[in-house]
Amino acid sequence: MIIRVICLVFASLISAQASAQAPSTGPYVAADGPAFEVADRDVPLREGQKYRVVYELIGYPGEKTDVNRPLSVVARFMNMHGKNGVPLENLDVAVVVHGQTLLAMLNDEAYEEMFDVKNPSLALINDLAEAGVQFYACGQSLGFRGLDKSVLADPVKVGLSAMTMLVTLQSDGYSLLPPR
Repeated sequence: MIIRVICLVFASLISAQASAQAPSTGPYVAADGPAFEVADRDVPLREGQKYRVVYELIGYPGEKTDVNRPLSVVARFMNMHGKNGVPLENLDVAVVVHGQTLLAMLNDEAYEEMFDVKNPSLALINDLAEAGVQFYACGQSLGFRGLDKSVLADPVKVGLSAMTMLVTLQSDGYSLLPPR
């Protein structure tokens, strides 16, 4: 009987530890971006730090029926900082897209016309935008694909080029996080 109780206690401790280690979404982006709270870190976050980052996204790994995975990295950035005490107003995040990632920025109608499915990334894009993430599409990429801004999802703005947006945002104090 004692062995059985010890085994049950041990099993519940392992189960509690495993569930405590599972990443989860939120608090800022519910659609994706699972992250961990890291309470035992050696390097503390700076009090009042403003995180100004710009992601350059160019790829679309996987199938066009799947969420564009590089967008999940952006959601993870938002959520991991939120889980670890960074207030939303201290996160200024921009996403500059060109190349294949431009396709993830299409509205449902345009995406469905190209791929016969609704845009699987649209819910994540909208959730990120609600959390304050700014999206910029490369005007040159649109032009070379024969597209105009009417095919883009509502949160996406068009810049002259991805290069121009990256230079502009970096001159405004954003740190560049490279293509994913």
